[in-house]
Amino acid sequence: MASNLKGYTTFNDFQREEIRPSMRIGWTLDEIEDSGKTLDFDLDPFEAQLWEAEKEDSDDE
Repeated sequence: MASNLKGYTTFNDFQREEIRPSMRIGWTLDEIEDSGKTLDFDLDPFEAQLWEAEKEDSDDE
């Protein structure tokens, strides 16, 4: 039988991960970094959609 034990360095880590996971508000910095995605906070989503639409229009020509 395999054991799923994690190593915790502090009681706060243990409490956050095991005792109160449903009480979290959002993602931790570690979860964001481990996702492998690069987040660009300066990127305007509307401008990105405009660029994508312009690229599709130029590909159609």
